[in-house]
Amino acid sequence: MVNMLVKINILKGWETWSQMAQGLEPRMNEVGSKILWAGCNADETAVYVLVEMKDPSFLKSFGEQEEIVAIREAGGADVSSTTPITQISNYFMG
Repeated sequence: MVNMLVKINILKGWETWSQMAQGLEPRMNEVGSKILWAGCNADETAVYVLVEMKDPSFLKSFGEQEEIVAIREAGGADVSSTTPITQISNYFMG
């Protein structure tokens, strides 16, 4: 498994985006992926997400499916802004 830190610009604030992301989790789980952690900046214009996936191609193979794009956009995500920041090999949640 690979853990990737990703940044996504959002247009409708944290609450709308986080509800959408939680709604997508079962579909992500079906393909062996999950959100480990997510947070937003102070003005709620960007989210940072730590995603566990089988391989980095998941960002395109899942995140860019037409139906998934529509769900993400309705939840306020600027899908085209999705940017992998770095692979994370170790972390802790305190």
